[in-house]
Amino acid sequence: MKHTLILALIVLFSSSASAQDVCPEFANMVSVISEDGKSSKELSLERAVAKQKKKGIYRGYDNSVRLEGATAKVSVKSRQKFAFKPINPQVHPAQQIKLYPFKTAKSYRELVVGGVNTFGGSKNRKSTDNAILLNLEKIKDGCYEVSSTAPLPAGEYAFSLGGQGSSADVAGTAAGYGSTTQGQTWFGFSVK
Repeated sequence: MKHTLILALIVLFSSSASAQDVCPEFANMVSVISEDGKSSKELSLERAVAKQKKKGIYRGYDNSVRLEGATAKVSVKSRQKFAFKPINPQVHPAQQIKLYPFKTAKSYRELVVGGVNTFGGSKNRKSTDNAILLNLEKIKDGCYEVSSTAPLPAGEYAFSLGGQGSSADVAGTAAGYGSTTQGQTWFGFSVK
């Protein structure tokens, strides 16, 4: 009986030590979960800037969010899942994380979020929320598995996470002026 108890404790401790936790270490972080689901790697924090650029003589300005670099440092497969640790456990995680598709330019990735025409009116077609629908499934208290509802096509993507008092939402305003990146945290990845 004594040997059986010792053997059971050894097996229990060795199995829990070998199974790595896929959840990020810190709050407001995102990790990509390995395909076998046994490990994860934290996504790199991206430097984001809000930009406004002139589009032709009569088209006015487009407001956008830009991430440095033409591609993200981490590549994933189309159906790979992520782990997210929200900053505020009292707020539903869907209000704290959003996923957006980015277009690649020479030295940056860009997401157009709004704009104004030459006469100051809004470009409402660019002021919509084009976030990708996400499934959130609880892994454990304070940690969620995140996946897209449909396979992601090849391209550049980034998670927008809201901070304390800021939103993950980057849709342009009704006036077409877009929003700021202040208070947001961005984690980018490429789908190959």
